[in-house]
Amino acid sequence: MQENSVASVTSSSPILSDSWFRSQLYGLDRTADDFPRLRQSELADALANNHALQQFAQPVIKQLTHQLREKQAVAILTDAAGLVLNTVGDLPSLEKAQRHALAPGNLWSECGRGTNAIGTALAIDECCEIEGRQHYLTANQALYCAAMPLQMPTGQIAGVLDISGPAHFSHPHTLKWVKAAAQQIEYLWIKQSLHPQQWLMSLHADPAGIDTREELLLVFSDNQLTAANRLAMRALALEPDQLGTLSFQQLFPRLPQQASRLPLPVQYQQQRYYFRLRAPERLMISVPPSPAEPPFTPPYNEEKLVRLLNAGVALCIHGETGCGKEHVSRALHQQSRWRTGKFVAINCAAIPETLIESELFGYQAGAFTGASKQGYIGKIREADGGVLFLDEIGDMPLALQTRLLRVLQEKEVAPLGSTQRWPVNFAVICATHRDLSQRVSTGAFREDLLYRLQEFSLTLPPLRTWPHQQHFIQALWQELGGASRGITLTSSLLDALAAQPWPGNVRQLRSVLRVLLALADEGETLTEQHLPAEYRSSAAAPTVGRQHHDDRLIGETLQRFNGNISQAARALGVARSTLYRRAARSK
Repeated sequence: MQENSVASVTSSSPILSDSWFRSQLYGLDRTADDFPRLRQSELADALANNHALQQFAQPVIKQLTHQLREKQAVAILTDAAGLVLNTVGDLPSLEKAQRHALAPGNLWSECGRGTNAIGTALAIDECCEIEGRQHYLTANQALYCAAMPLQMPTGQIAGVLDISGPAHFSHPHTLKWVKAAAQQIEYLWIKQSLHPQQWLMSLHADPAGIDTREELLLVFSDNQLTAANRLAMRALALEPDQLGTLSFQQLFPRLPQQASRLPLPVQYQQQRYYFRLRAPERLMISVPPSPAEPPFTPPYNEEKLVRLLNAGVALCIHGETGCGKEHVSRALHQQSRWRTGKFVAINCAAIPETLIESELFGYQAGAFTGASKQGYIGKIREADGGVLFLDEIGDMPLALQTRLLRVLQEKEVAPLGSTQRWPVNFAVICATHRDLSQRVSTGAFREDLLYRLQEFSLTLPPLRTWPHQQHFIQALWQELGGASRGITLTSSLLDALAAQPWPGNVRQLRSVLRVLLALADEGETLTEQHLPAEYRSSAAAPTVGRQHHDDRLIGETLQRFNGNISQAARALGVARSTLYRRAARSK
């Protein structure tokens, strides 16, 4: 009888039946209703890592919520893993359980919650709507959801836009609204992140479609295709890994790469389009421009590291806390052959020793007291096809090192409480501020695991030693969205920032720039006076020894927060362990 009920629900759609089949393979308990949520600090990290996605999505979502007022519905933005970043709309009107489940910090992946619009849209990389009983878990069957994946200009999935509301409301236009809003977000992302020295090509089957969100957009750096919107990639049958490899001439062999102000016809395979080509600004002016500042060059060979990662070589990144080890690793993942898979990060020092094994390897339902009823696949299986980033690997418990080594050697993982083994294939990047060789000599780290994880070693220097910090600060400012809002940093402010000791390295600098960005008005020019007081005073102080300077800044910050280590560490952008080490060293 139950099988007949399931068949009646899924028979209407192959997408639905396939998703239910996958949900059964995940081993999910359909009656489960206890789902873990990210801690506030973890959610803050996720929001920071998805700044660009939020920047281009929020204005569109704000407009979208006006259409939802009478639906008791909400618009939801998630990251590429299905983690809810923002929820906007009539959240108070939803039932308490629904309100809790749709709030930021919840994960709506298909492997965690079965068939649902967010997770299924990610699984098939296409829009979908799931109504009431079509949800795999009974706890979600009071919801209607429509979702569309969001694509970065690089062709990678950035997240999902979703509308969720009560299933008993009629939703005849909701999926259409979601698709149009997602299209607008991707359109803005391409247009507003375009560099003045890039070519922009607009195509449409109808010349009137140029300059609308329905146009196909291609971005070329010199003659290399480097970005495109989803419409262009689908219409021209392009794959993400072709970006950066195809030239203008390969795409349009009979078309000269010359600027055109009016739409002109062009043939692409069997389809006729009209196009307009905008040349870089440097090619559109007759007076030679003044020499630009040299672009920021990172203190490592990015191309070499990508080649190593593509070859499956394990990378180990050393460096002080906050010096950008995870930032570098994410950048390498996005440029490598593993970019279609997930970047899965786990901090071996931040998770209690009793939980880290289940976090890494997963567990079967009922494997231990307090385990989730539906079990958990674990970080290693989540990273299958992508990159597993093991932060603070030097703090991994010795017993777990043996299990990790076995997984790396056999490329199989068995969850806790299960005899079944799952094949996995992923790249490994680990990071640490410890001397792993010294840890080996004291017996705290396995030598054979060190050789497996440290096939290639890279040391990131502390930010205070980087040359041309001003160029890096400008690049980071642009990445955070300051340039797109027309907010500029004066040279004196850049010099003041470059003169800081940055005990928290890149993490601390990013925090300061985010504060400046949050407090600035559109188009404003920022000077030294806009810096927080503790940074103004340290910038203006006479030159003293670096250690004394750092300790004084830490002492002032601790005093400001009445000795609260956690709050002071957040303000400085450093780990609490860094402050403890400094305190011990000064005694």
